[in-house]
Amino acid sequence: MGNGGVVMSEGIQETSVESSSFTSMTIAEKNGNTLINMGRHHIVGPYTADIHVHPQLEISCVLKGQCLYHVGERVYDIRPGDVFLFNNTDPHGLVLEDGQSITHLVIHFYPSFIWNALSSDLDYNFLLIFFQRSHTFSHRLDRNNPATHRIAELMQEIYHEFLEQRVCYELIVKIKLQTIFTEIIRNYDYIDRNKTGRSLHETDIAQLNAVLQYINEHLDSELRLAHLASIAHVSPAYFSTLFKRFNGLSPVEYIVHKRIQRAIELICTTDMSMTEVAMACGFNNSTNFYKSFRKVTGRTPVSYRRNPGLL
Repeated sequence: MGNGGVVMSEGIQETSVESSSFTSMTIAEKNGNTLINMGRHHIVGPYTADIHVHPQLEISCVLKGQCLYHVGERVYDIRPGDVFLFNNTDPHGLVLEDGQSITHLVIHFYPSFIWNALSSDLDYNFLLIFFQRSHTFSHRLDRNNPATHRIAELMQEIYHEFLEQRVCYELIVKIKLQTIFTEIIRNYDYIDRNKTGRSLHETDIAQLNAVLQYINEHLDSELRLAHLASIAHVSPAYFSTLFKRFNGLSPVEYIVHKRIQRAIELICTTDMSMTEVAMACGFNNSTNFYKSFRKVTGRTPVSYRRNPGLL
């Protein structure tokens, strides 16, 4: 499953910001790229998260507490047991009043986890949960559906697999995550079945993997659509369609998100200047870097270095 095996990132990182904290654990591919990230976030109000998006898909489960979740133009109230789904174009952020607190589990994963992990048509069905929504779709799973409770339990089981790291825990994490997808497909009318599309063939997977690998290795360089299409051995038009169908973002959007993700790593782990960070991440000037950073994270690079916070 996956790209020929995964390894666990070393250790569990815990960070405190006033009385809020988060724990982050990662399963990575052999090339070092993150495959699945799981966090346990405890946030104490007053707190207003910057409305943000990220290139990963997200599933979150509320363990305790209450607050509001702003998702695009919609506002959801949160209570224990709630489960939320976000794709990589859903702008979202938590809002807590003074005296409120919340603890929730969050799983982030790239769409490629889905279409690399399975060889059957189920891989495409799993993507439809995030990219082909019906008019009945809700970011917050139906509280009255028994499957929501089962999914919340699976989230907690995944968290404990990360914590305990028993033999084959990486495999168990993947299986339980795929079980969550299956529960959603079986028990919620969230997919628009009137739209047509096809699953990925092995050739498509190999082509997309080659392009994603090239992008990850050349974020500091100019990345042209025509060249990326040539790596996949398809026309630029077909490449753009294929890429967005199975990654949720256009090639240009994906590159910007990955560059900002790399920038965040450099901001948090080095003392590089913002100009140096911008150049290292492929931005040709600081203006474009600041504009893209704010668009993706809702914040400026400087404010992020002062207070990384939670995304």
